[in-house]
Amino acid sequence: MKQLTAITISIGDELLSGKTLDSNNAFISKQLDLIGIPVIKKIIIGDVPQDIMDSLDWAFAQADVVTLTGGLGPTHDDITKSVLCDYFEVGLKLYPDLLENLKERFARRGFKFSESNASQAEYPENASILDNPLGTAQGMHIRHEGKHLFVMAGVPREMEIVTTGQIIPILSKLTQRSISKVDIHAIGVPESTLYELSKPVLDEYSDLKVAYLPKQGMVTIRVSFPSNSSEADQKLADEIYLNIRDLKPKNIYGRDDESLPILIGRLLKEKQASVTTAESCTGGLVASLITDISGSSDYFQTGFVTYANETKMSLLGVLEETLFEHGAVSEATVSEMLEGALNRSGADYAIAISGVAGPTGGTEEKPVGTVYVGVAGRGHQQIKRFQFGNNRILNKEMSAFSALNMLRLLLEEAQS
Repeated sequence: MKQLTAITISIGDELLSGKTLDSNNAFISKQLDLIGIPVIKKIIIGDVPQDIMDSLDWAFAQADVVTLTGGLGPTHDDITKSVLCDYFEVGLKLYPDLLENLKERFARRGFKFSESNASQAEYPENASILDNPLGTAQGMHIRHEGKHLFVMAGVPREMEIVTTGQIIPILSKLTQRSISKVDIHAIGVPESTLYELSKPVLDEYSDLKVAYLPKQGMVTIRVSFPSNSSEADQKLADEIYLNIRDLKPKNIYGRDDESLPILIGRLLKEKQASVTTAESCTGGLVASLITDISGSSDYFQTGFVTYANETKMSLLGVLEETLFEHGAVSEATVSEMLEGALNRSGADYAIAISGVAGPTGGTEEKPVGTVYVGVAGRGHQQIKRFQFGNNRILNKEMSAFSALNMLRLLLEEAQS
């Protein structure tokens, strides 16, 4: 069976201008890679008919599978269907069932159904319809000279459900082999260090594809390998993960979809414990990350955002002399924030953060990026000073994730 390759095309002037981030190509590439279809090129073009046709010519000459996202709405600038009709020299076909469903959908929501919306029930004659349960623009599958073109709406959630629910099952039947993978997540260790540590271990395995994906103080090692059976794949993925994790257990915290907030939630539930937060420079970001997880009310009841010294004193009981002698950004202040958060919330564990997020406010002793992060259980505290960079948003994010990792280590230590 032939090894298939793919090219992804995203359409939209807003993508070229940078006003909208093109996440569609990344998602499609990831899904295709899992079934053994590498994406060899990615293209972003504007809402220009000739550019779309030129891109299709080029993509069909280079790859077996082409995906096209965007331009399927009912307004004048949504030109994808008309361009496809010109490109393939076909007309539009009206689907009465789709039209009736559209009218019912609008009626249920109390919206007026206009003539422009009727175009959402028309598609090129040579296209097979791919159901989109989340929107009015259906996906399309067009076979062209032995190649496959898949067309989807540009709205990410609609693109995702058509990709996973419709396109991947079609292509899975045509691929030479499927791919399994394991993502290994690390924090607080440089990419280069992680590479040097993990390479000898991964070199012991044959037929692995390894990528190091750094992001905001964290690195994901993505390990892909040919799929055999679900049991064998799971065993190999588990073995690789455990071997890598043992290299840096304080920094390598999870795998696949196991984010730090998810892991923290699981550990707290296992201990039937709760956590509270006391945040200054992160402005509530840690609490937000924790409560992003469904079911977090089982272990998170309250948090404190004490940005000003006055609120550190009034809400957490930080002493005025502590702030005067040591400053808000100090180990002493964070220690009292931890104690106050535990006492005033009744939680079993606490996180506290105070720092200089920047880009202003730094001093010679405490430059921009200086952050004190503390975690505590009843009768135990651990506080670390971090020195991040000059970017305010990145400093807040890295502080928050560093705090979650410190809490993970504390919970795992208490578990052992």
